[in-house]
Amino acid sequence: AAVQSQAHLADTDSQNQLNANLTELAASGILAYAQEGIALTSPENIQLSTSNSITLTAENQTDISALKTISVSSGEAIGLFAHKQEMKLFANQGDIELQAQNANLAMAAKQDIKVDSVDGNITLTADKEITLICGGSYIKISSEGIELGTAGNLRFKSAVLQKMGPVSLNHPSHQLPLPATENAIKFHFIDEYGTDYINQPYIAILPDGTEIHGITDKEGKTQQFYTETPDLINVHLIKLV
Repeated sequence: AAVQSQAHLADTDSQNQLNANLTELAASGILAYAQEGIALTSPENIQLSTSNSITLTAENQTDISALKTISVSSGEAIGLFAHKQEMKLFANQGDIELQAQNANLAMAAKQDIKVDSVDGNITLTADKEITLICGGSYIKISSEGIELGTAGNLRFKSAVLQKMGPVSLNHPSHQLPLPATENAIKFHFIDEYGTDYINQPYIAILPDGTEIHGITDKEGKTQQFYTETPDLINVHLIKLV
């Protein structure tokens, strides 16, 4: 099932090799067995380390829990695969963030996709272009304007249709982290009395001329900026009228 779903596969070769080595103790190794269970406990740390693979297998259920933090990291890839039932990812209090920091983010479903903001807003932004396509009809949104195209009819249903002058809306850009070798900097705005400038709009001009709009956080700090060289970043608050 994992192969057909194009998920990352387990290292079955290492598992088979270990099984062969421990069968009738054909090679040097340690085999622990207890009919009623095995428990490892320590008031300090427990570490499992190997130069090859670690495999956890259970016929029923595997539970991993921590009172504070669970961290999972990999030098190459991480694969999650559920064969017969659903997969759930919940955060009861904090946010959920998904980032493809140097590649693409793809989502697909055979059936419906639902995006629902229960008590807030939904904002879609793109640096270059947003394209909505359905049945051959489309809407393109970019800095050059808005383009609507269809082979059928275009209907407007509204009480009032107004044509007004041009206007644009700046939205804070989400800057993704660069590799650790890059330069990172964050700015902190305070007044002459040391009071933080919280929730204040600002504009940052990067060395390449890119403008990033944002709002200071509850500590009066900007987002973190990343540059390939330690060049000057010009940041100033925007005065509210």
